[in-house]
Parts: sequence; C-alpha cells; structure tokens
Amino acid sequence: MRVFLQYSVLFVASFSVSSQLVAAAPRDSVTDLLQTPFFEKLYSHTYYSLLDRLNADGYLEESLSGAYEGMYCRTSGPMVLLLLETGRYQEAERMIGFVLKAVVDYDMERIPHVIGDKKDGRYPVTSNENQVDGQAHVLLAWARLALKRGPTAFEEKTWPLVSKIMDRTCDRTYLQAGWWSIEPGLVRNLSFEHSREGRRWDTWDLLTQSFVGAALTDMITVAKRRGAVSLADNWSKKLDLLTQGIGKNLTTQRNGVTTYLEMRLPDSNGGVPFLGMGWVCLSPVAAGWEALEHGVMKNTVAEMQRTLLRNTNGLAWMPTDGYPDGAVSNEIIGKGLAWEMEFCRREKQYTRVAQILKLIQLVNAGTDIYMEGAWLAATGVKPSQKLTDSDLAAMKDAVWKSKDAGNGEQCAWWCWAMARLRQEKGLPVVPKRML
Repeated sequence: MRVFLQYSVLFVASFSVSSQLVAAAPRDSVTDLLQTPFFEKLYSHTYYSLLDRLNADGYLEESLSGAYEGMYCRTSGPMVLLLLETGRYQEAERMIGFVLKAVVDYDMERIPHVIGDKKDGRYPVTSNENQVDGQAHVLLAWARLALKRGPTAFEEKTWPLVSKIMDRTCDRTYLQAGWWSIEPGLVRNLSFEHSREGRRWDTWDLLTQSFVGAALTDMITVAKRRGAVSLADNWSKKLDLLTQGIGKNLTTQRNGVTTYLEMRLPDSNGGVPFLGMGWVCLSPVAAGWEALEHGVMKNTVAEMQRTLLRNTNGLAWMPTDGYPDGAVSNEIIGKGLAWEMEFCRREKQYTRVAQILKLIQLVNAGTDIYMEGAWLAATGVKPSQKLTDSDLAAMKDAVWKSKDAGNGEQCAWWCWAMARLRQEKGLPVVPKRML
C-alpha cells in the first residue's frame, strides 16, 4: 500500500540552542525512551518493513509512497550494515549480489544509480547516473560483509568484479590526485544527490571521500588476506593520497579549531571551499572512517551543534543544511538524525540522543514507519527553503510535515543507529514483530 503521512505541530519560535543542551545526561532517560510503546513499535515496523520488502532475488523497493521508483543501489550500503548488526548475512549477500548482477547484465563499468522493478522477466537499469558516492556504498557493504564472514564462495565469485570497480573508483577519473594544480587529491562527484537546494552538485564532498576512504581501507584488508599484494599496495597509495587531500583541502578553521568542510566546489583552480554545514558533515560517522584524528570530527559536530541547532516548542532540531550567513533549511532528514544520534552515542552525549528521540517521537507520530524527513511548512514556504531566524519566528502558522514514510535509505540508516544504541543499552537488537 502506498502511503503519504504527515504530522503537524504548532511552531512557536526558533532560536539557537546553547552548547548546554548537549552536556552529558543520565543514560536511563534514553533507555526509558527506547522502551516506550512508540519506539518499540516504530523500530519493529520499520525494521520488518525493510526485511519484508527485500525480495528473494535481492531487489528492494526504495519507497512505499511512490515518491521514488525502483531500487536505489546506494541503499545497499546502510541496509547491509544493518543486516550485519542483526546477523542476517544471507540477506546481505543477496542484496549485494543483485546489484552486481545488474552490472554484469548491462555490461557496466560502475554501479547503477537505480534498478527498476521487473519487466518481462528482467530488472532494467532505469538510471545509470554517475554517482560515485553510491558506488562506494556498495563497495563498502561488500567489504564489510567479507570481513565479517571470512572467505566464502560469494567472495570468490564476485572478487574479480568488485576489485575492478574499486580500482576504477580510485583512478584519476575520480580521485583527482596528480601534478596539476586543479587536482585537490579528492574524489570528484559529478552528481552529488544533495538536500541542499534539492538538486545535484558537481563537487568534492565529504560524504564521497568518507565512503571511498572506508571502502579502500576495508578492501585493502581483504586484498591482503587474498594475497593480492599489488592491489593492496596500489590501494594503500591511493588511500594515502586521499587522506592527504582531505587534510589539506577539505578542512577549515571554525571558532579557532579545525573542522571538516562539507564540500569543495570546482569553481576555480583547485576549487573553493563551501562554508555551509549540514548532515553531510556527519558522513565519517556513517562510513565508520575518519581521515584525520578524531578531534576534527568532534570539533565539526560541536560547531554544528553550536551554530545550527534550533529550538521549537522546547524541542531541539538539527536542520538538514546551514548556510554561511546563518540561515538554515526548514527541513530535517532521517539519516542526518540517525548519524548524529550514533555520534552522540559514541561520545556519551545522552542529552542530545534523548533530544533526537523526542523530536522523532513528535514529528513521526503520524505513522508507524520511519520517515524520509520532514519540514516546517507555512504559507509561501516550500521544503528545503533557506530561512533566517527572523523568517522562522514569523512563521506563526508553521506545521511539521513528514514525507515518504518507509524510505529505504533513511529507514536503514535509522535502524542501524537504533540497533547500535539498543545494544549498548542492553536491549534486543532484533525487535519483536508487532501489529
């Protein structure tokens, strides 16, 4: 059944949230929230919605509402990470294998963007858009599964193709590291699918660097295990170049400390820094790989929390995107909430974890499956609109509206973060099925 659900709440005022909101809090408050009927049901329904949608051949429909048609291959990344958390290795193999089969069937040199539903006995590639970050999601999923299980027949069968795609992902076509001044030592994404302005960006973005770096790191380990010494050496050199490029060209000083940049735009010789911040800055958390020492990631999140957090009716919310001039998007995004929640879990910022859960409890209350995202809507205000604090304060009739409940990518990332949080709190990672 295709659904589109929304939940409304009166918007009173918006203002910056002080750093006091993310101080350490009693862990029991988070445990209590996780065990409420709302979150037990939301986690269960979302998790089993994903599992039940995964066909026997590995195809997973991205959207329940019809907002997106077909299977988005990048969703294999979070879905496999979730399946590894819950011990579903065969399902993980099935999903990765389905994507790789499409590469072979359509004689492609890269991972497809979207695979359509079956027609005339065949799954068509409906979008071959060049999104190297999505490709890195699949490579990372393959490598994490290989490292989790050890050598398998699936690894042996797919290694030639996967290693070839890994090679392609870090050649000079993508990883622009060389002697020319226009090459910043970063992986260029020609079509970064961003929430910012609701469009594609031609950019060197932190998400792409993080997932390519993570994939390289784990693929190097697999290559060494397999005795592929030359491949491991070559990828190690590429990883070093990427790490150097990030340190030199994808960081900036904010409030006197080093933080990650969200992206670098190819608008001049070697590109120019984009100084806005948003969910993309949390990408190293999702990838499980940080190019630089951990303090840079901590500085980045602290700066996001200091400058981006807004407060509505006593609840803090993190906009998808913030701008250098202090304006913010009127949206929240499902995976951004999940990634910040996971970061705060690792850093024991339990007050902030509780704030995120309470926001989800409010905005997602109109459906029992996790949302793609939500936005503050009002007369003349659209999703992903750039608004100042004055604009937000003037939106007396604003309401929260959620979209695409059951979105595959967002649901998988949130369930992944929830599984890790529940495990820490001593709660079952695999939920009970609930009506």
